[in-house]
Amino acid sequence: MSLQTAAGFSARGIEHSGVAAQAVEELGRAGLGVSESAASYTTGDMQAAAAYMIARG
Repeated sequence: MSLQTAAGFSARGIEHSGVAAQAVEELGRAGLGVSESAASYTTGDMQAAAAYMIARG
């Protein structure tokens, strides 16, 4: 393998690592968004249940 070929592989490997890191960061943000949505739905469900219980008396 020539030095030029090795340098090309190295550069592509570095580029791939950067893209992979960005993907992991994006997945982390998406996971946080899902968690926040779940918490919001849970809060809404609890409020609806409380309103139902109050209305029933």
